[in-house]
Amino acid sequence: MGITNNNFKKSYTGLGNFAAFCAWLITSVLMAISSLILFGQDFRGYYAAARVLLSGGNPYDYEQLVPILLDVTGRVGNNPYYYPPWFAWFITPIAWLPFDIARVIWMLFNLSIWIVGLWCLAKLLDWPETGWRRWLMFLFATFLFAWFTWRYEQTGIILFTLLVAALTTIRKGQWAWTGLWLALLLIKPNLTLIPVIAINIWLILRGRWQPFIVMCIILAGLLIVSTAATPGLYQPFLQSGFSNGLGKVLDGPDRVTGVRINTTLIDWLRMREIDSHLSIFIYIIAAIIGGLILVRTIMKSNSLIKVVIVSLLVSFAVTPYALQYDFPLLTLPLFWATALFIRSKRTLWGGLVLSGFIASVTIWERPISDGYWMVIGLIVLTIWSWRQSNSKSIPEELLLSKL
Repeated sequence: MGITNNNFKKSYTGLGNFAAFCAWLITSVLMAISSLILFGQDFRGYYAAARVLLSGGNPYDYEQLVPILLDVTGRVGNNPYYYPPWFAWFITPIAWLPFDIARVIWMLFNLSIWIVGLWCLAKLLDWPETGWRRWLMFLFATFLFAWFTWRYEQTGIILFTLLVAALTTIRKGQWAWTGLWLALLLIKPNLTLIPVIAINIWLILRGRWQPFIVMCIILAGLLIVSTAATPGLYQPFLQSGFSNGLGKVLDGPDRVTGVRINTTLIDWLRMREIDSHLSIFIYIIAAIIGGLILVRTIMKSNSLIKVVIVSLLVSFAVTPYALQYDFPLLTLPLFWATALFIRSKRTLWGGLVLSGFIASVTIWERPISDGYWMVIGLIVLTIWSWRQSNSKSIPEELLLSKL
C-alpha cells in the first residue's frame, strides 16, 4: 500500500510538472504570436536603419529612413534611429528579406533567446529547482516582462540574455567571452552603462582586468569599422532636433504629434503633478543615494550577483530614459529576491504580497509611467528579502562569489 501511494505521489507530481511546463511554453508561444499579429512597433525602425546601411546611406538621418518606413508599413511614425551603428549592422542579415518575413524571424529569435536566457539564469542560480516551481516562475517572468517587450518588438530580451551570458562566462572564467558580452550590452547604455561599469570595477578590484580590456578593444573596433563604413556617420548628431524622438512623439523628421511619456522617475513624478523643481530635487537625491549604495556594495561585497542586482535597480531607478519594454533585465532582481524569500517562512507571505503588487501594475497602469511602480516594488522586494533572509545564510549559488 505504501509503495502504491508513493507511486501515485510521483505520478501526480510528474503530471503537475509536465502541466506547468506546457502552460509556460504554450503561453509563451501564444504571447509571441499575439504580439506578432496584433502589435508591433520598433522592429520597423531597426529594419529601415539596416536597409539604409545596405544601400550605403546613414541610419541616423531620419530623412533617409522615411521612404523605407512608408514602403514597409505605409506610415512614417516615431522611429528615428538612436542605437550604436553596429546594432543596425547586426540586423542586416535579415534586412535583405521582405519586411513581414524579417519580423517573424525577429520574433522567433527573441522567443528563443528568452527561453534560453531563463534556462541559463535558473542554472546559474541553481533556482528555481526543476519542476513545476521553475516552469511557473518562468511563466510569471514571461507575463511580467517578456510579453510587453514582444509587443513593442524591442531589445530588452536581448539585453537580458547578454547579461546572463556575461555572468555565466564570469563563473567559468572565460574572460574574453565576458568582455564580448559586456561590450554588446552597451547597445543601450541608458540602461546598461551602470551595471557594466559596476561589473568591471568589481572584477578589476579582484585582479581581473581581462574582460575590461577585451570590452574596450571590441568597442573600439566596432566604432572604427562602423565609422569607416559610413562616411559622415555622426553628422546628423549636429542637426537641430536630432534628439526630438526621445522626448516627443514624431511622425517624420519635422512633425511633432505629442509628448512622450517614459517609465522613469522624472515622468512618474511629472504625471503626479509634482512641481518640476521638486521633481529634479527628488531625482538628484535618489541618484546620490543610489550611487552611494552601489559604490559601497562594489567595495564591500564579495558577491558579484549582489553587485549586479544593486546596479540594475539603481540604473532603472535613475535612468533618464527607459520604457516598460526595457524591463526584462529586471528578471535578475526578481529571481534573486524570490529565491531568498521563498526559503524562509517568515518572509514568504510578505514576498508574495510584494510580488503580487508588482504583477498587478501591468493590469491597472495608466499611463505607461505607472510602470515605474514595478521598479519601486522590486526595490522594496529586494530589500525585504535581503534583510529578512539574513545575508550570511544566502546559499553560495545565489552569490556568484567564486571566480
